[in-house]
Amino acid sequence: MIKQENIFAFLFFLLLTILFFGRFLSGQEVLAYKDLSRYFYPLKYLMVAQVKSGHFPLWNPYIFCGFPLLATLQVGCFYPLSLIFYLLPFKLAFNYFTILHYFLAASFMYLLLRHYALGFASALFGGIVFAFSGYLLSVSNMNTSLAAVTWLPLVVLWADRLFACFSWGNLLVLAVLLAVQFLGGEPTIIYVTLFFLAVYAAVVARSSRAYILSLGRLVLAGLIGLGLVAVQLFPFLELTRYSDRLVRTAFDLVTFRSFPPRELLTFVFPYFFGNLTRFGGYGETLLGQMNQDWLISPYLGLLPLLFVGLAFFKAKRKLSFFLLGVTLVSLLLAFGRYTPFYRLVFLLPGIAAIRFPVKYLFLTTFCLTLLASFGFSAMLEALNQKPEKLVVFLRWLWSVIIFLLLVFLAAYLLRWQLFTFLLGRYHQLPLFFVNLLGYLVEFNLSSLLFVLLYLIALALLLYLVLKGRLKKILFLALLFLLLIADLFANGYPIPIAAKAWVFDQTPTNFAILQKDPGLFRFFYTPELEAEGRSIYGHDYSQALFNTKDNFTANWHIPYGFYDFYGYESIKPWQFFKYYQTNFTKEKFAQNLKSLSFYNVKYIASIERLKFSSLKLLRHKKAYGQDLYLYENTKVLPRAYCLDAHGRPQLKGEKVIVKKYLPGEIEILATLDGPGHLFLSEAYYPGWRALVNGVEAKIEKGNNFFMALPLGQGTYSIKFIYDPLSFKLGGLISLATLLMILVGSVMKYRVGGVR
Repeated sequence: MIKQENIFAFLFFLLLTILFFGRFLSGQEVLAYKDLSRYFYPLKYLMVAQVKSGHFPLWNPYIFCGFPLLATLQVGCFYPLSLIFYLLPFKLAFNYFTILHYFLAASFMYLLLRHYALGFASALFGGIVFAFSGYLLSVSNMNTSLAAVTWLPLVVLWADRLFACFSWGNLLVLAVLLAVQFLGGEPTIIYVTLFFLAVYAAVVARSSRAYILSLGRLVLAGLIGLGLVAVQLFPFLELTRYSDRLVRTAFDLVTFRSFPPRELLTFVFPYFFGNLTRFGGYGETLLGQMNQDWLISPYLGLLPLLFVGLAFFKAKRKLSFFLLGVTLVSLLLAFGRYTPFYRLVFLLPGIAAIRFPVKYLFLTTFCLTLLASFGFSAMLEALNQKPEKLVVFLRWLWSVIIFLLLVFLAAYLLRWQLFTFLLGRYHQLPLFFVNLLGYLVEFNLSSLLFVLLYLIALALLLYLVLKGRLKKILFLALLFLLLIADLFANGYPIPIAAKAWVFDQTPTNFAILQKDPGLFRFFYTPELEAEGRSIYGHDYSQALFNTKDNFTANWHIPYGFYDFYGYESIKPWQFFKYYQTNFTKEKFAQNLKSLSFYNVKYIASIERLKFSSLKLLRHKKAYGQDLYLYENTKVLPRAYCLDAHGRPQLKGEKVIVKKYLPGEIEILATLDGPGHLFLSEAYYPGWRALVNGVEAKIEKGNNFFMALPLGQGTYSIKFIYDPLSFKLGGLISLATLLMILVGSVMKYRVGGVR
């Protein structure tokens, strides 16, 4: 039976979530920072559209001349919370999907802390800190990381239960939770979580035998979880074999976006080095190469950091020291290339496939939240039983306040000299960044003043409650008010949205393509693709709409346009190399003809292209950027015949594309002699071809596409994407579900499930 105080906690978390994300609840603004707009929005839109049309979302024909959709993992096809996309209008569901995770994160952390026997207030404290921490708010633009980290407290809770007492129920719940965490779409999180649980089992075990048993239980839960997710895992593993993840594993590439050690300051001053969400506020101009643009802020709040130190006065000292150790290790991992430690870790299996070491800060956030909650609980216990401990803490707090006050006064009085000193470290800094540097100096002085006032407020509250001049219930209420105000004020700038019209309106270049009723692909040069990673506009919405008009991938997907290239976290390695090396400015002329073979009818470039086969349709100049859109007048159809020498045959031969759907293509072909049918759809395991109803072997055409050898005659040809990896994985998942069902029935008949 759910306790009344737990219901209150969940309602309180819901209220806080609504208050924080209230501006996104109507759908007039759509969460759109970084990958949300150009990656998650279009791919989830495609997934939902395919399901609603009665097709399983296996194939994405709109990028890389065709690419797996479900196998990429990040669309979250089987993730339970994806159900929301089929219940609400898409833009509304897109916002609510993200927002819901913050309510769940707070609730799950609360449940874990109650499991650790913490009181209501301490668990409430931890739930707020975890959900509205800088890390979790920063990954509001990374659906996959957010989804996986949200379930971590519940995973640890049930792992702890399973380690303490083996039961069929505990085993199944942990297996399901691990499966859900994986289906969230970020393999890094579950990989690190399993390592964490293996070590955690040793900490809580009372003997080596107990540890071995716990480890065995964890392995068993993991195996059941693997069985449940096999339908997603097998296609994903197949995709990684053909992707860049197993090839591009150089240390410098993998450790890109490491967390610079100097940014430990941002745990206290969240925007000390600038704000990623503000133009120019955080970048190489002021910071040099030592920066990362993945995490906006790791801030957990001032109160939680103060209470971390009190955690070691709590009864769970062994667990506290373990969490402190994990905090330090996860920080070292997050530092990545900046310490020798990561070069040793890099040798471990699987680490080379994990990019962006800054991601490891999820474990730092998790452990510090637990420690802060333990410390908060210790503070409450001391308040009731041993107030002398808090007197010592108060004296230490006043010492910190006096020190920071001296630092502030010195910095304030010498602020001009400080600015001049910093400016002198740069060579010919543009005026915009000179002003920005001055703003950062002023901002950090204001932040230091805020920290001082915050600590003084805390010290006064402690003093008043210790003197009996403030009731404890009011003291707690004011502490929570301080915590929420701090986290909300520093977290509010992180979630960035665009106006709904950005997603609804059709930009000019898209309107030009919409006028063409045929089947065609469009292409943008690698230089335009690189420029599309930066956005320019009067405001964020206008900037996104401008980049949409500039053919930045994958904005085109909801419009049904077929891109020769595309944007994916896992790229097709050979095709990626081909695009990057063969269509640069120096090589474009000699490879233009090949684009015609691959059904590329429209070409976009940042430079004027002077070729007789290209007809200029539009020249756009906006925000200092040029974009030229051309029509390729020599484009070949999506499917056509090749003669015995591999040359296109367009006269006398008839090829009609009768149906072109994701994963299903029907063609009627008439050949005057022996040859090949060439289809510029990506060659990938799982495609089958039926020629007049008879299975035929698909060959590679021009290294990347599909071709069928045919004789003279007329043929009805059907291409079907029917991957064995999906079917085999589905059978294993079904078998696992059946095993769970049978096991549960047998267990119930024997004596009930605990």
